[in-house]
Amino acid sequence: MTIAQTIIQQLGRACLGLLGAHTLVDLKDGLLFHIQGSEKVDAIQIILHPSDTYIMTFWKIETETRKLNAEIPFTTMTWRKVQTIDQTGLYTRF
Repeated sequence: MTIAQTIIQQLGRACLGLLGAHTLVDLKDGLLFHIQGSEKVDAIQIILHPSDTYIMTFWKIETETRKLNAEIPFTTMTWRKVQTIDQTGLYTRF
């Protein structure tokens, strides 16, 4: 199982579904995916750090110019905390 597959499994179908996750990309050391329905974030990157924690980065991309409007790095965290992050303004759990 790759790191990206492990992250997908840990997030769960409910979390990814509620985020409207699409275009999932295996980054070898993590996962990148786009989300729908958030005014704050368009894409999320989750990278596995050597300390066995995750580094999350959130992006907002301008639609017309396709330029990066904001990049919000997040601190390292365990996989259980990844599901509870509220950077998107969307529900991630039922």
